[in-house]
Amino acid sequence: MVIRGGYMFNLIECSIKEIKEAFQDKTLDSYTLTKLYLDRIAYLDQGKTKYNSVLEVNPDCLFEAEVKDKERERGVDVGLLHGIPIILKDNINTLGKIHTTAGSLSLKDNFAPYDAFIVKRLKEEGAIILGKANLTEFANFMTQNMRNGYSSLGKEVLCAYNTDIDPSGSSAGSAVSVSINLTPIAIGTETGGSIMSPSMQNGIVGLKPTMGLVSRTGIVPISSTLDTAGPMAKNVYDCALLLGAIRGNDPQDPVTLIKDAYTVDYTKYLENIDSKKLRVGIDKTNYESLPPLKKAAFDETLLKLEASGVTLIDNLNIEQTKRIYHVMLFEFKKVMNHYLSTLGNASKMKTLEDIIEFNRLNEKDALKYGQVILEEAQYKTSGRCNEADYIAALTEREHASKLLSNVFEEHNLDAIYFSNYTSLGPHCGFPTMTVPLGIGEKDLPIGCYLLGNKYEEGRLLRIGKTIEDLVGGRVNPIKE
Repeated sequence: MVIRGGYMFNLIECSIKEIKEAFQDKTLDSYTLTKLYLDRIAYLDQGKTKYNSVLEVNPDCLFEAEVKDKERERGVDVGLLHGIPIILKDNINTLGKIHTTAGSLSLKDNFAPYDAFIVKRLKEEGAIILGKANLTEFANFMTQNMRNGYSSLGKEVLCAYNTDIDPSGSSAGSAVSVSINLTPIAIGTETGGSIMSPSMQNGIVGLKPTMGLVSRTGIVPISSTLDTAGPMAKNVYDCALLLGAIRGNDPQDPVTLIKDAYTVDYTKYLENIDSKKLRVGIDKTNYESLPPLKKAAFDETLLKLEASGVTLIDNLNIEQTKRIYHVMLFEFKKVMNHYLSTLGNASKMKTLEDIIEFNRLNEKDALKYGQVILEEAQYKTSGRCNEADYIAALTEREHASKLLSNVFEEHNLDAIYFSNYTSLGPHCGFPTMTVPLGIGEKDLPIGCYLLGNKYEEGRLLRIGKTIEDLVGGRVNPIKE
């Protein structure tokens, strides 16, 4: 707790807005905040329970915090995240004294020779890189039946709410580090659900942006068509703030050039929300398969939205896609080999085949769950992206995207609320978002699954904030 203006300020569960206000009235500084998180990483994440969500800490983070404090004293605290610590999933390049490994022993000595584009953006906005988060190895595109949150380098991440259940993945460490308050915000990546799923499982807000809203340059890849990075936070405000900080147009990532090049502070969309002007479509596909507490949370959220004046358009029943895996499989060898080529002499691994061979030679330590997907991508695809199954998957994606766009246009929707997980968002490049709704079976959090229209993250965030205000479902998993 910190005393601000005569009242106790909950530094653990507060928003970044409150942290920045404390910076301004000098009841808090970046050094103190950063040291608090380092203490929690040492004594909580690596303590008796050992959640193991943080793989590595930046040894310069306290110096960077002191720099931000000095800048603030001089009145040059520029940027949306000035002096705010952040943890990055360890498949995101960082120049300097932190490794970038994707959780693999084959890359354990890799100091990336350049910052990922989004890391440059974060630094421009004043963020302090606190460290790297553990993850499911190679973002869970390595083998079948691998435990979520496991990597040969980092071992197992534990779920924040029930350590007997896997934390979901692949951005497991990013989600858990936010949930147990080792950092106010984190970056995850998603190809087919890896931001949304661990965010829901660990009771936080997660947002997978529109494909092309943020750059993928310098991120260990799976698929050029599907990969993206996105914000993870305890509340919608922090998620919106972080989204604005990483948005950008990158000439090295052509998909980012489709949108107009300008900065956006997405927190502005959270001001003066008129719920009576909001419109949400409802898709109840597989609703009956939900366990009782999840079904009750879904129903209760709809009742509260309707009571607040939100217009609900029921029974959308949108056609689902089935071929997302083929997009990943046929692109993986090409994009991985290209990424490795950008590391130069920083990595001994020059190709995907080098990684496979390293794992074979170090089978006892590197292949607890095998590497069947790596081998399938290497030996059963051409790497030229000209296979019929691949083109069929792209064609399905195009068809489904048009249908989704038509649904948004026909009903003038701010978002679609799905009762169950769907791969439509990651497959078709539409933004998705989850907000905690409470606690369900096995003491695990329940999260909503929202999908927005392309490049309409502001409207999606309004719906998320409305649900957050109505339901208030975030519960700190640590009794403190």
